[in-house]
Amino acid sequence: MTVVDDLITELRTAIEAQSFPEIMTPAQAAKFLGVSEDYLRDHRKAKSGPAYSQPATKIVRYMRHDLIAWLNRSRVAA
Repeated sequence: MTVVDDLITELRTAIEAQSFPEIMTPAQAAKFLGVSEDYLRDHRKAKSGPAYSQPATKIVRYMRHDLIAWLNRSRVAA
């Protein structure tokens, strides 16, 4: 990939991020991260996933900035 390709990818990601709400359901968060809801749930139970809110027993919500922060913490240097 060239520098231009990398910039285009970053711009597309930024544009797509704007189409997701600030507060997301597990389904929306999984789509935003590109993972399955099961993957997200497993990491939530293992306390290794992104921060989340649980306003009621069966309601889970994710903040977009927490998902991005989790991705940044998970980065691996090339």
